[in-house]
Amino acid sequence: MKERRKFLQLLPLAALGASAMGWVKGVTQPRPGNAHDPRKQRSVPDVAGVAHTGQKFLFYRDLVKDKVVTINFMSIRDETHYPVTSRMEEIARRLGDKLGREVFMISVTRSPEHDTRERLAAFAAEHRIPQGWLFVNCSAEGVNALHSRIYHPHHLHGGDMVTRSAALHEGASRSTDTVFYGNGGVGLWSNFAVELHPEEAVRHIRWVMPGATPSGEPRRAGPRRLNSSGLPSDNRIA
Repeated sequence: MKERRKFLQLLPLAALGASAMGWVKGVTQPRPGNAHDPRKQRSVPDVAGVAHTGQKFLFYRDLVKDKVVTINFMSIRDETHYPVTSRMEEIARRLGDKLGREVFMISVTRSPEHDTRERLAAFAAEHRIPQGWLFVNCSAEGVNALHSRIYHPHHLHGGDMVTRSAALHEGASRSTDTVFYGNGGVGLWSNFAVELHPEEAVRHIRWVMPGATPSGEPRRAGPRRLNSSGLPSDNRIA
């Protein structure tokens, strides 16, 4: 319980100062006093890329550091038989005005050669993607690095790591996919299936958002009381 209180007290320190208009301002150059904590970055490599808006970035330092984000993979050509973006749109809609202020969404193309910046921009315009959600193009090496860290393919049911990683790329038959999400300010990360109901997905995201510093008597964790209201997954006791 003491460790949990310490963690909850840290969350407000990760308050998000970036606005939707100032999320990406070009590639960030390392400078004194702006060093990042490698322990917080360990799940997100700092690969370079370009967003559908034309803005260049370093993935961790410009898109993730000190922010609450979701990261998913997609491909424009895959959308016809595996519509990931439409599912993410439902999450974006439920986030409302928190998107671009408290939460940021990143969709990484699996097909960087086909999904150019211009094609991603047209795709985003077609879907009326709101501010706070970026479609990004990284090099093939950058996509591989993100795949390897986010999916950890060498831990998935055994098998060769390269083979498993390749199976996650464009053109592979997939029945499910993962949305990676977390708080880059405290290095807290998790994931959920993209098919998860959007209300529950937003509920997961809120768990890692900064909140008010706890005060008063701590609440006891455990199963809900019988006959009490709330979602079945709610394990907090008031």
